[in-house]
Amino acid sequence: MASPCFNIANRRYTGAKTKILNEIGAVIASIPSLEKQKNKVFFDVFAGTGVVSEFFIRQNSFTHFILNDFLHANHAIYQAFLSQEPFNQALLNSLHDRYNALDHLEDNYYSKHFGGKFFSLLDAQKIGFIRSDIDRLRHTHAITQKEFYILLASLLFSVDKIANTVGHYDAYRKNTPPQDRFKFVPIQPIQTPHIIDIRQMDANTLAKNLDIPIAIAFIDPPYNSRQYSRFYHLLETLAKNNQPKLYGQALKPQPENMSAYCKVEAKIAFKNLVQALAPKTKALVVTYNNTYTSKSNSSQNKITLQEISTILQSCGKLTTHEFPFKAFSAGKTEFEAHKEYIFVCEVK
Repeated sequence: MASPCFNIANRRYTGAKTKILNEIGAVIASIPSLEKQKNKVFFDVFAGTGVVSEFFIRQNSFTHFILNDFLHANHAIYQAFLSQEPFNQALLNSLHDRYNALDHLEDNYYSKHFGGKFFSLLDAQKIGFIRSDIDRLRHTHAITQKEFYILLASLLFSVDKIANTVGHYDAYRKNTPPQDRFKFVPIQPIQTPHIIDIRQMDANTLAKNLDIPIAIAFIDPPYNSRQYSRFYHLLETLAKNNQPKLYGQALKPQPENMSAYCKVEAKIAFKNLVQALAPKTKALVVTYNNTYTSKSNSSQNKITLQEISTILQSCGKLTTHEFPFKAFSAGKTEFEAHKEYIFVCEVK
């Protein structure tokens, strides 16, 4: 593997649980009912970056993992890092070298729309060329599906590393002209003997239709009105490469994958999710925070801590853990006395 490489945690992503993985691990390890289970299934309901599942994969805490997220970019990243199909590393290294030698390219969809804004013109030309080339290789069967996802995830991580933003794509830095910085850096896929089941569905729909006993359902829903499909629209466009018509200063496509957890019906959606999961789950583990008085309305939480407690208590024995936590703020939002909460409901 060429060096350096991206690991699955190397993303700027609001709400990522990277900094409290040890706390989450300790809380889950203390759940008594886990010890009695042989085939332990960990269901990562809103998998996000995938770092929570990766943590438990490396801990050998469970035998079967289900990762779900309806974002296209996240789904591609799980496939790249965690699906266990074989791949040709020599071929990937050759493409890596080729992509890093690119120069003097023609304009394309990405350079026309994002050049001079989210990226320099040359970087956007490179990004567009590579994205088209990855599709060409896939369509001509020059690469396998696994190799396609590895290349795509490598591009997504490489793009995110140098984007002229504060960590999301709701805006670009208008007072900071983007420089030529792009390098195509590979990801480091994870090899594991565990069963890895990757889904891309609405969480509530999947919860209703799963027909497998679950040891832990880990629930880390969106907390506020910031829609992830809009916050990371550029990565979504890259993942699909559908080259949509774009609107506004942030150059967003038409909305899709809008989560109910970012709207006024968040409490109802959460209650329905819990009721669908409880009959097939030993323990529900929910993370949430206390951002209720943020100066930014869009950063204020949609479900109260008391509402979460009441819904979970209706299904079993509830314990609550809280941790001081410095949240990732992608803009000028200020968080004072910020805490992350982990709710554990041992289902009756």
